[in-house]
This record gives sequence, structure tokens and C-alpha cells, in this order.
Amino acid sequence: MSTARSRPARGVLPALALSAVAVLALGACAPGADTGPGATVSATGTAPVSSTAASTADGRVATTRLPVYWVGSADGEERLFREFRDASEAAAAVDPISAAASLMTGAAPEDPDYRTLWSPVERVGASTSPGGTITVDLPSGAFRADLEEREARLALQQLAHTVTAAAVTAGLLPGSADAEVVVLVDGRPGQEVFGSVRLDDPLRPDEDVEAQVWLDEPRQDERSEGSLTVSGRTLDGVRGSRWSVTGPDGERVSGGPADAVPREDGAAGFRAELDLEPGDYVVTVVGRDAGGGTVRDDKDVQVLPG
Repeated sequence: MSTARSRPARGVLPALALSAVAVLALGACAPGADTGPGATVSATGTAPVSSTAASTADGRVATTRLPVYWVGSADGEERLFREFRDASEAAAAVDPISAAASLMTGAAPEDPDYRTLWSPVERVGASTSPGGTITVDLPSGAFRADLEEREARLALQQLAHTVTAAAVTAGLLPGSADAEVVVLVDGRPGQEVFGSVRLDDPLRPDEDVEAQVWLDEPRQDERSEGSLTVSGRTLDGVRGSRWSVTGPDGERVSGGPADAVPREDGAAGFRAELDLEPGDYVVTVVGRDAGGGTVRDDKDVQVLPG
């Protein structure tokens, strides 16, 4: 991440498409799916939604924004952070689940503090069932051979979070669904992956591996005209969390509490609309976890004349 001020460095952290028609049908009839700008969903059923899904003339699903999870460092541990990405970046995908998974394997995170634990692949197959099961078919080349078992299990959580959040965001599953993810390798179930983990059971997104705080807005290197939206979330258990905006010399120009709006999932959301002078800024959210460690996320942005 290029920065406008100095700060402590943080650690970085073709398969056949399955049943795209079934995915489209589920998207049209998912009970209770709310895909408006103010809706909330995530891998565990809660995270801001910034897009809707629709079918294009050639049968592709046009979902403008997709949640993708990456690995980053938080208080000395590797955890999952989320970015919303443009679906157009995954040109080969025919549905939002495949598109999000393709971005997770092949795209570079916008924030260079993040990384992926997967190898890039050209296509990912995906289908959903009415009972909340997402089936993802990945080619064997997606699974890196250099991961330790701990990293391999985190990589599978990266996948589970990404595809489940994409399904809920696109309205293919309701936010209340108890989703599970079945992973196929070249169409075969129960395979050993990453050299250490066998896929005997479906995956479920585990909230414990998520970063305890993160920013949804602004995006890394965002260019905004005259104003800036700051939003994100903190998990229950984080104390004293605050967001701030600092200028190029490190001076604080705005800030506020990051736990002002409790949510049903046990997290707390925060949002602010700011009018700022043109210039480069760093937006940060920071708090303390249950052990007293510092948890944070930050983005570099530029405000242009309005």
C-alpha cells in the first residue's frame, strides 16, 4: 500500500461450470433475499451489500459488486478481510459464485496488505441447492502445494467465506441460510488438497477467522470528488474502536466511534459522510481485542475537487 504518511508496516499476508441455470433460478426465487443498497449480508449472513444480480442477454449474471475474502495480518495472526470487487474482472464466470471464486484465486487484492492462498485458474464451476448447499468445482491447479496445514485450512475458509457471501449478496440464498460448501476437485469429491487436508465434509464459514475490524468504504486508492464515505464493521468483543481520517502530514481531520450501530449478528456497523478538502488521506479503523491487542484496517484515498 502506498501511503500518504509513515506508519508501522503490517504483515501481508478450466473447470466446467455446473448448473448455471439452477443458480439463476434460485436467484429469482430466494426467499427473503434483500439486495438493495442498505441490505446486510456476509459469509455468516451479515455484511453490506452494494449490488444486485440480473441476467444479461447472453445468459451471464450481471452482479456489479462481489465480496471477495483475502488473508491479512491482524494482531500477529492471519485472518480474513473482505473487499468488494467488480464482477467484470472475472470475465469467464457465468454466475456470481463462480465470479467471486475466480477473483479470489486469480485477482490481486486492491489492498497490498492482503494476499490469497490460492493459485489462479481460468474457470470455476458452481451450483446451489434449495437446502443451502453450495457446490464449487475447482481444477487441481488451484490448490497450492506449499501451504502448511494451518494455512491450508485458512485457505478453505477463504473459499467458504467468499462463495457463501457471493451467494447471499446476489440473492441466490437468503441471509438466514445455514449454508455449507462442498468442494470438488476436477469434479471429484473427497479429495486430498494442499497435500494435507482431505475434503471429507462440507465446509462452513467460521467467523472466528474473520478480521475483527475492517473498512468497507472507502476502497484502497479510491478517488472521490469532494466528499468521502467511511463505513465498516467491528465484531463483538472489540473495545474502544474508532475510525479516523488523517491528512498527508498525519494530522487528524475527522473521526468518531466505530461501534455506534449494533447489528443482529453481534457486530457493530459504522458509517459517516464527510466533506473534505482535496488531498490525500488515510482512513483507519482501530480497536482492542479481548486480549488487549490492537486490531486495525486502513485505506489510502484521494479526494478530488468537487
